[in-house]
Amino acid sequence: MAADRLSPFWTTSPLRSKSTTPSPGPESSRDDGKSISGGSSDLSSAKSTRTRGRTSIKRMMKRIRSSSNLTSSDQLLMQPTSFKEVENWYTGFQLYNMLITTRFSSNDTEYINDISKACSTLSKNCGGQFIHGLPESVFDLALLWCPAKPLKRTNTTQPTWSWLGWEGRINFPFDPTSCPDVPRNKDGIFRSEILQYHIGTKAAPYTIRREKKDTQLRIQYPPYFHAPRGHDTNISDTLRFSAQTISAEGFTAEQLHYEEEKIPCSQLINNKYQLCGVIMDFEESISEPSTNGPYEFVLLSRNLRSETVRQPRGPVHPTTHPSGTPIWNRERFSWSQEVVDFNEDIFSSGPWKMLNVMLIRWVGEYAERVAVARIHEEGWLQCNPVKKDIVLR
Repeated sequence: MAADRLSPFWTTSPLRSKSTTPSPGPESSRDDGKSISGGSSDLSSAKSTRTRGRTSIKRMMKRIRSSSNLTSSDQLLMQPTSFKEVENWYTGFQLYNMLITTRFSSNDTEYINDISKACSTLSKNCGGQFIHGLPESVFDLALLWCPAKPLKRTNTTQPTWSWLGWEGRINFPFDPTSCPDVPRNKDGIFRSEILQYHIGTKAAPYTIRREKKDTQLRIQYPPYFHAPRGHDTNISDTLRFSAQTISAEGFTAEQLHYEEEKIPCSQLINNKYQLCGVIMDFEESISEPSTNGPYEFVLLSRNLRSETVRQPRGPVHPTTHPSGTPIWNRERFSWSQEVVDFNEDIFSSGPWKMLNVMLIRWVGEYAERVAVARIHEEGWLQCNPVKKDIVLR
């Protein structure tokens, strides 16, 4: 049976594994109920249903850190209510992440009031406004929110690109401020691929003011030569920007499991049956039938990939995570294993090789967010990316 492709529907690909050895960690599953485990390989023929299997997980050094070894910054992270002590967006986004990830519920009036107060304090202390729940100063980081549980689209007054438009738990698996593995002596730990983000109409846009002077954030931006425009951030839910894109046609998704449970991560397989990335969502969520389309991947940013810290800097909070693609497991990120997000036998390793992208679905003249994903740069370039103007709602 041939694998259905991503556009207009997502489905799992019917690959079979030769290996009979069960994987100790996350496994990818297909519609035939089999799991891939063992070594990595690509398939030379799209008609073949055999493969040596793809490794879906790798183990990491054990890391344990006693509370006596916590830094002052870590002590602050253990007190999510200490927003008044924050003076910069490096720590500010850590606390924002913690608040949204661990407590968010749009049905909790008391919580909504708490987050409103926290956001006001962050704006006052660190600068910038909040646009549909996302801090504009670190907009590139905030845009990479991902589901921690299956989400439902309930609030259509909010855009699809904001977590406020969805009901359910979310997390930030690619937040560099919550990754202890990030080197302290590096000039850049995160790169934006977007020159400018605008809110509103094309004729009267508001330019999102991203923080570019915070030396702790170490976010690298494309050269910027235009003065920001507009003053009103509440005029629209329309997000406009120009970005490199590729068609999602020919890709398939394979659900991953960890400890016999589905996790919000699916491996991304290209039309050569090569593991080239991951989609940070449940396969069943992105495979829901839709009459809209086409689907595209949009390049947003990239994280510095760091080696696992050998001398432990273990998590002090559920939102703290290792470098790479972490596993969300029972209300926190795992520190013993991580997802294998590309085939190292096919694609080269490097500190900036994995691209943060957004899967979008076009609905007439505008697009909607479907999921955040990661694609290896070499796999991306094979698809001949084209720059387009994106209108996201």
